[in-house]
Amino acid sequence: MTVQLRRNAEELARTDAVAVAPATFRGGLAAGTPVLTARGLVAVENLRRGDRIVTRERGLAVLRAVTRHLSDTVVVRADSLGQGRPRRDTTLAADQHVTIRDWRAEALFDAPCALVPVARLADGRQIAAAGRAEVWRLDFGSALTIQADGLEAPSGRTESHVVVPASHD
Repeated sequence: MTVQLRRNAEELARTDAVAVAPATFRGGLAAGTPVLTARGLVAVENLRRGDRIVTRERGLAVLRAVTRHLSDTVVVRADSLGQGRPRRDTTLAADQHVTIRDWRAEALFDAPCALVPVARLADGRQIAAAGRAEVWRLDFGSALTIQADGLEAPSGRTESHVVVPASHD
């Protein structure tokens, strides 16, 4: 097996192949952020592997892992993205995507809805930088959209600085 691996490496070197790093999940939710689960609303820091989380794409999805890390964060003030969006002041990782489905999507992105890193929406008052803080990432094995304190927050996205039209079914 070692000989075969060495031959594979030599072949890659001859063809100028470039190693590709695995995608890393971006985003995250700060402590206290309620996530909609089969048990009701549960603070993100209390979620565990195996919990069933309500998702837009699959209904209930089984949580594979919860990881914690430090990240630049943004605070989104209550109702700043629409009534109940979020329900209270909510802190997210600056690169956490959110879905917007109202006049903001039309005005900012010329689309009926958009998926955008929350930091791109910062205005310094209603949505503002909040420094570095610990955030929790949820891993379902694929990108799924959860309800985080009234916000649609895709979990498991690997892009950064992306603004894409979101499905609006």
